[in-house]
Amino acid sequence: MEFDSVFCVASGPSLTKADCERVEQTGLPVVAVNNAYSLFQQPYALFAGDLAWWDVYGSRVSGELRRCTASRIASVKYGIEYQRFGAHDVAFNSGSMAIQFAASLGAKSIYLLGYDCSVSEGAHFHGQHSKGLRNPTTNSVAKWQNEFAGVRDQLAHIEILNCSRRTELACFPLKSLEAVIA
Repeated sequence: MEFDSVFCVASGPSLTKADCERVEQTGLPVVAVNNAYSLFQQPYALFAGDLAWWDVYGSRVSGELRRCTASRIASVKYGIEYQRFGAHDVAFNSGSMAIQFAASLGAKSIYLLGYDCSVSEGAHFHGQHSKGLRNPTTNSVAKWQNEFAGVRDQLAHIEILNCSRRTELACFPLKSLEAVIA
């Protein structure tokens, strides 16, 4: 199945249920990243790259949605669709993999929401992870900036707009969610 436009929604602290409801009203497919799936009635897909995330949260995921991971172990252990983009020795984050997954669906436009790429306002919309999962740090966010810039360069033929309410992710043009939805 191919889509012209896709929303990729990450779990940054600026993400709100109200914004997710607005996105759902567009009828465009949503690729939710990690816990962002919980703010949607029915996202098209959930992309959680790490085995540790599936170990802690996987049993809570319900509904008919594509479940994707960049972890071969999680794929086998939980019967999740394996999707890994780029060289296997290159670092990744689930948000960058979700963008590449959306591109693999044929998207010509990808809209980002909850891609804060900052810890200045907190770790996630749901607070800190517990149970041994790593939370973002200043160092990991700096690393992600480089990973996102690589995705931007790789997908230069696709319009990728950052609609996040607060963001320090500067490699993608900014556009308000309201302007995109209009």
